[in-house]
Amino acid sequence: MSEMWGDERGFTLVELLLVLLLLSGAGFVLLIKLPINFAQQHLDLASTQLLEEIRDVRQAALAENNWYQVKFYLQNGDNHYQIFRQGTRLKDVHLKDGIQFVGKPADLMFDATGRSVGTTILLTNSSGEQRSVIVAPVGMRIRES
Repeated sequence: MSEMWGDERGFTLVELLLVLLLLSGAGFVLLIKLPINFAQQHLDLASTQLLEEIRDVRQAALAENNWYQVKFYLQNGDNHYQIFRQGTRLKDVHLKDGIQFVGKPADLMFDATGRSVGTTILLTNSSGEQRSVIVAPVGMRIRES
């Protein structure tokens, strides 16, 4: 077998340098793109979580024949919301770093029939992208856009 290949084994220096150049180029592209994707993914996750929490609160108000409330807080770098059942705090949800509310969202109160006033809750990330959670006053449709 060594007669067929000769005594040459391994890769040349040019081949190794070419592979390292290609790998470093791919790594550089990933380093540039990843932070942007992380910011967008955090925003998507936060808006989806908020949407699900509001839907769950509405369903709980209907099922338990109680009133529920979602209150929004904007404090120094700590945007969060709290969920209450008949005045008793059930849950605190803090938004990830870089995600914040745009303006002060109106607090939501769901009565025993699952009704509330309509509102739009805007979220933004450090890149300036925005997502909104919309609670429609008519029909009580809760959606994300």
